Amino acid sequence: MNFYFDAAGIIDRLDAKQGSVKSLLSTLPEKSRKRTAALVIETLKCGGIAQQLNADGQLTSCQTSDKSALAEVIAAANLLKEEKKITSHNLALVLVHDFLLSGGVQAGDGPVKQALLRHKTRLRSEFQRVKIRRGAKSDSELALGDDVRAGTHHFPASAFPVWVESNSEYPLPQLRSHDMCGSTP
Repeated sequence: MNFYFDAAGIIDRLDAKQGSVKSLLSTLPEKSRKRTAALVIETLKCGGIAQQLNADGQLTSCQTSDKSALAEVIAAANLLKEEKKITSHNLALVLVHDFLLSGGVQAGDGPVKQALLRHKTRLRSEFQRVKIRRGAKSDSELALGDDVRAGTHHFPASAFPVWVESNSEYPLPQLRSHDMCGSTP
């Protein structure tokens, strides 16, 4: 279960802007780093940010398209209000992501897992409602595409050149005079 607490702690520190995903993951022991990195990045893709909920666990007044699917599921199921063992929104995000999208919580029977499993029917039904509301046919369509923290920000194809050709017959001063070389030294 410490694995989930570590992942939630990393997302908490990301929300507080205390480092990047890579730097925060490097603080973990080597043996659990890959697993935690996968969970953190996948949760950020689907989970969004914690600022979308107020202190009671209710959704704030953002527009529905701006909210993450998992934050809506957690708020609609009143998971944070009813379960005292799930202490933070990011811990709930990590647990709900693994439960709904990864095939189950990978931990032994403990109080936190039992608290989540008490709400499994409600979580699944709220997840289906979110999918219907958003018109998603699969779970992967609910992922947020532009979360820069998860490394999934999409740049337009024209932002990067496909190839660059260099020719010695066309000297550098001539390129600068045609403003094809960028800034001058």
